[in-house]
This record gives sequence, C-alpha cells and structure tokens, in this order.
Amino acid sequence: MEEKTYTLNIRQTGKFQFEVTIPETGETKTAPTLDSALNITFHDIFKHLTTRYLILVFVDQHFDEKGWFVDPQERPQTDLEQQAAFEVEQFGIAPYVKSRERHLVFELSHPLTREQATWLDEHEGKLFDRYYTKGEVEV
Repeated sequence: MEEKTYTLNIRQTGKFQFEVTIPETGETKTAPTLDSALNITFHDIFKHLTTRYLILVFVDQHFDEKGWFVDPQERPQTDLEQQAAFEVEQFGIAPYVKSRERHLVFELSHPLTREQATWLDEHEGKLFDRYYTKGEVEV
C-alpha cells in the first residue's frame, strides 16, 4: 500500500472557536475547544481510513437495442443495475450510494458477513459482471 501523509491545520478563530482542517481531504471542523475539535477530526480521519466500499462492475455496452453506438457517459441506468442496487440493499449489505459509468458503489458500514459474500459470489456473472471492495482512499 502506498504511504500517504496528511496535514492538520489548526487555527483559533475566536475566544471559544477552534478550526481544524485537513487539506488533503477538504474536511474542516470547528468546535469551542481545541480538544473537542481534535476529537471530532480524529473520528473523521478514522472513518476515512477504515471505510470500505463494495463496487459492482457491469460490462460496457456501447450499443443500444437497435444496434446504434451509445456513448457510455450518456446512457441511462439499466434495469439490471437497478435490480442489483435493489437486491444489495434488500439483502442488507449496504444502501445504494452512487452510480459511476458502469459501476455501482455502496458504502459498507461493516465487513461483509459470510452469507453476504456467498450471495455476491453466487450473483457474480449473472446480476453483475464482477465485484470488489476498496477503501475510501482507493476509491
């Protein structure tokens, strides 16, 4: 894994106002004491480093049902993608997060259970082409 360095900028903006900024993530937190500002920032850093995402990948389909070329950036979400998003949420893996080109991205609030991983394995190649998990830094 690549080593990354993050910067904390701490400013006192008033008598009872501290501001902590992490320029690399764009996060800024304010609180009445330095201790509370750092505590809030620590929780954000921890979440940033430990959050995992489930990514479902769909094969690029550059032709519509009539055989016309379709720009993947301009195509609507397919029924299969909508069904996959619905089933992942219904199965309790994660709520739907967002769609990127031919990917559905779900934020995982906890590691996958054995049953959830088995469900994903069984639906790989049927409901979606492949899946993988990544950390927030990698996404």
